[in-house]
This record gives sequence, structure tokens and C-alpha cells, in this order.
Amino acid sequence: MKKYIIRFLVAILAFFIGTATIYFFAWDKIKTLNPYRATHSAENNSPYSVLEGATVRIEHYNATFEIPESWISYKPLSIEPPKNLYLNWQDLNELNELDFNNGFSDEDDAQVMRSVVSFENCAAHVGSMSWGNPNTGDLQARIFVVDLNSQDITERIKNQGLSKAQNVFKSARLSSENYGTWGKQKLSVLKTGSHTLLTKDIDFYYRSFGNKTVVFVFVHQSGWDETIKEILDSFKWRN
Repeated sequence: MKKYIIRFLVAILAFFIGTATIYFFAWDKIKTLNPYRATHSAENNSPYSVLEGATVRIEHYNATFEIPESWISYKPLSIEPPKNLYLNWQDLNELNELDFNNGFSDEDDAQVMRSVVSFENCAAHVGSMSWGNPNTGDLQARIFVVDLNSQDITERIKNQGLSKAQNVFKSARLSSENYGTWGKQKLSVLKTGSHTLLTKDIDFYYRSFGNKTVVFVFVHQSGWDETIKEILDSFKWRN
């Protein structure tokens, strides 16, 4: 009898060990598939930013740029998500979820950005209004620091970026130019719906500093050119 009890206990133990092993392997796979998972943390040595007055400082790189004062004092409307500035790790992990679940057209913009540069390299997101707001006249800016060079970024925009834009929008066309020392690729997109006819630009500005490349992505309609230039002209890389 004692022998059977021991066998029974061994079988139970083996069952729980096997179940736990399957669970952990499955959970690892689920984390890979889940776009909402935390991507920014100390363990991942993730980039993040801090606000010092009107200056956004990208930590790890001691890089800075200026944003308009009105963006700092902006109070989101009740129908908007609660933030227009996403800087620290918690903010950026909230932004990661919002990219897939905000209910507005910003989800399409996020897909295009993510097809070019990994969200894990996102160091900041700032805007004149909250990301995910229903207004189409705002300016949104997302900043990445990546290990790719400028030519890599150009090719990824021309291939993955344009393909994704053509997939999620009614139409998309790409044009290339430079702004000073910044390379620029502009995706001009058209979005249509039952009550929607919207044109806007998704602008990629990028510049290499040693073995890193800084990528600014601006999403906007017309009227924001001066603000974009002021942000880019204010950028300083001190790493």
C-alpha cells in the first residue's frame, strides 16, 4: 500500500512540474505575441526622457530638444486620453498599449512608425494634444534612438514604411528631401471612411551621431512647418 501511495505522489508531482513547464513556455510565447507588454524598463536598459522646463532630455545620451510652452501646460479634453507628453518608462508603456487601442486614426499612424523603427527604441512622444485624440489638426512627434544608420532608415521607410502606409490608408506616396543635416522622407497619406476624407503627412527626419541614429517622426496636417523646424533646430547631441 505504501508503495502505491509513493507512486501516486510521484505521479502528482510529475504532473505539476510538467504543467508548470508548459505554462512558462506558453507564457514566454504569449509575451512575444502580446503588443501591450511592457517594453521599457531598467532591466531592458530602455531609453526614456525627462522634462526640464521646455527642454526634453533623452537619458543615456544626454540629448535634448525644445518643445512649445503650450504643450507643457496643455490640459487634455474629457474625450481625450489624459496625456500629451510620454517621457518616462511608465508613460512609454502606456503609449505602447494606446498605439493598439485608442479608437482613433492614430492607430494607423502608429503601425507605419512601428514598421520602420522598433517601439523599444522610442525615447519620447510629445504632441500639441493627446495621442489618440479625435482632432485631426494637431501635431504629434515621436523620437527614437536606434543602432541603424541613415541609409538603413531610408531603405526601411521606402520599403516597410511605404508598404504599411499603403496597406492601412486609402493611398500613400513617398517623397524625399533634406532639411539641413537631417534626412527627410515624407509619407503623404489619404484616409477615407463613411464620413471621412483626411489627408496628412507622416514625416521621418533622421540624422546619425556616431553609431546611433536619431529619428523624429512628425504626424500632422498643414500649418506646422515652423514648429517642426524649431524642434529640429533645437536638437543637441552631447553623448
